[in-house]
This record gives sequence, structure tokens and C-alpha cells, in this order.
Amino acid sequence: NEDNVSWRAGLDWSPNPNVLLYANVSQGFKAGSFPTISASARSQLLPPTQEEVLAYEVGFKSTLLDNTLQLNGAIFQYDYTDKQVLGQVEDPVFSTLLRLINIPESDVLGAELDALWVPVEGLTLKGGVSYIDSEIGDFTGFGPFGDPTDFSGEPFPQTPEWHFVGDANYEWDVSPSLKGFAGGGITYQSSTNNSLGQEPILEINERTLVDLRAGIAASDDKWRLSVWVQNVTAQY
Repeated sequence: NEDNVSWRAGLDWSPNPNVLLYANVSQGFKAGSFPTISASARSQLLPPTQEEVLAYEVGFKSTLLDNTLQLNGAIFQYDYTDKQVLGQVEDPVFSTLLRLINIPESDVLGAELDALWVPVEGLTLKGGVSYIDSEIGDFTGFGPFGDPTDFSGEPFPQTPEWHFVGDANYEWDVSPSLKGFAGGGITYQSSTNNSLGQEPILEINERTLVDLRAGIAASDDKWRLSVWVQNVTAQY
């Protein structure tokens, strides 16, 4: 039985018709809930308290190169109170068990940049990159194998520092009623860990995934026929 007040305030400024600068600050909450796990004890399904985040963001949106390029970027910081994370709690029978727990204080500092560019007719290029520096404050709990652990200074589980996505697509006329297209995408994610405690056996390696596609379509886009290959390099 909890209550909260969420709010948001912001400023924006356009120095010219093609550029927007903005700054926002907001506070939000995430209600307590129980995790969807196979529980061995009723205590594993006890909900944590609500999560609170105070978020700051400054950024820009711009249209450049004779309206052929859309470029957006932002820098942000999230200050969390009682962030909800899947962790371990003591149990008199099983030593430790999984449960959704609260981390008293933690924060995230990040930046992101994305672009959409049409350099020539028919060719569309998209890309985005983000950086996330997450850090747990003063907090001691139990590691993934039940050992008491000081998690202070650790990053969040399953939170890679770097993430990149890119896509290229080219369309051309085959006939007055038909067009062809070909393209591909790439996704990169840096390494992270699957659990609190940063155990080497639970590390998730960095990966780069590449997808390809090609096909034909009606000039009015009423139908489209595609062939594609996902994860061309068979990365695990």
C-alpha cells in the first residue's frame, strides 16, 4: 500500500527552424511486484517496495544537409532509490533463494546519438549508438552462489556499456510498376554480466549480429516479396 507523485518539467529552444535544444527533469515510480520465477518458498514472491527515479536529460534534435539528415543526441543521468533487481535472499532451508530486491541507491550516466540520412535518392542509412555507465551505491547482499558480497560500485546486471545499431537500405526502379530493394542491419552489444556479483561464469560476451535482406515490391507498396538472412555470421 504505497503512494507517490510523479512530475516532469522541461525547457526547449529553437535557435533556428532546423535545430531544437531541450532540457528535462522528471521523477517517476515503478510499483512493487513479485518476479515470475519458480519459487521454492513463499518468501520469494514477496514484492519489493516501489522504485523511484529522478531523471535529468539535455539534448538536441536537428535537420541538416538540405533536410537529408536527421541527427539527434542526448546526455542523461538517472538517480535511483530502491531500484528493483533480481537478487538473492537468505533462506533457513536452501541457504539463499532468488527474489526481487531493492538496492537503496544507484545511478546511471549515459549518452545517445542517432541519425537518419538519405545521401542519394533511394538510399536510406540509419544508425544509433548509446553509452551507459551504471553504478550501484553502498549495498551488501548475497552473490549468485549464496556468498555475502559487497556490490558497491558494480554495474547493473544485464546492462552493457555500449550498444550500436545500424541499417542500410537501397531501392531502385525495375519497371514502371516494380521496384527492387536490398539492405542489411548490424547490432553490437558490449559484454555484461547476468547477475549481481559479476561472477565470470555468468558473463555475457560482447556480440555483433549482422542481418541481410533483398526483394521486390510494387511501386505503390501494395505488396512486397522479401528474402532475408538473420545473424549471417552465426554469433552466439
